[in-house]
Amino acid sequence: MAWLLIALVIAVPVMEIAVFIKVAQGIGVLATVALAIGAGLVGLLMVRAQGLRSLMRAKAMADRGELPLAEMFDGLCVALAGGLLILPGFLSDLVAITLLLPPVRLLLKAWLARHFTLVGTAPSRSARPVGDDVIDGEYTVVEPTDKRIGPG
Repeated sequence: MAWLLIALVIAVPVMEIAVFIKVAQGIGVLATVALAIGAGLVGLLMVRAQGLRSLMRAKAMADRGELPLAEMFDGLCVALAGGLLILPGFLSDLVAITLLLPPVRLLLKAWLARHFTLVGTAPSRSARPVGDDVIDGEYTVVEPTDKRIGPG
């Protein structure tokens, strides 16, 4: 697993540089730099708009007492897209803008829901319904008779 992470850390920047060089050869260096900056700015505007929208929906759901899991996932995707937009390169911008598309996030949510379960959502085998056992009892409050015992 560690080797895969090391390979990704090395391969991703190499791929970004290769794509940048190919685009620069095709359209020119200044146009390539302008395109990279433009893609980043458009993406950041999308992050700002979608991030605020997701935050407002999550707050509204929390105010109603609902757990905003879908909105939190959307917020996580938008935050990840914002982080990817900071990185220079067309591949990271492409992944970021893809994460900003609501249909893509919907498909990603559906895929994750099929393949992963949330911790604590599956019922425990030993769990019993609440309210089956009722223990009835009486109690008596015992006051200390000695003045040295008790609060004081």
